[in-house]
Amino acid sequence: MSELGIERPQREVDEEEQIAHLMRELLAGLPEGSATLGTKRDRSGTVFYLKPSNKNSAEFGIHYDGCVDVFFGKFGTTFELPWESGLPKDADFEATLSWAKAMGLAVIAGRCKERAGFFGVRGTIEVKEKPFRVTNFFHLRPFPKTFRYAPYCSESADR
Repeated sequence: MSELGIERPQREVDEEEQIAHLMRELLAGLPEGSATLGTKRDRSGTVFYLKPSNKNSAEFGIHYDGCVDVFFGKFGTTFELPWESGLPKDADFEATLSWAKAMGLAVIAGRCKERAGFFGVRGTIEVKEKPFRVTNFFHLRPFPKTFRYAPYCSESADR
């Protein structure tokens, strides 16, 4: 935001760099060509995302605007961390980032799905052998369908 003459607090810059590092780490753990890493910055914050080369796999990303939101899938199922996770509500940034990594590994391993119903989408991700769900309303779909996502590659299915 410095191009607008508005400087971001150093804490946000440092946390954003830690998220970028995490995403590079997730990408480095994959065979070459399994995914690409992208970044977008706008007024609502910064989005880091892994786009898999397997079209049956779910995109995974983190939106950061001072808070951490993790998303995946065709419908962008979004978990606001730490509130919509297994973390305490007052979890610090390091614990939140660790949970985001666990969610990223679950998506890479194909342990996630989305159910698009008549009025909304319910996303489920399995972290540490426990399913976590979130529902987003007002995604109208005349015929309900479940999207079960594939691992990014055969090696990532074992994570």
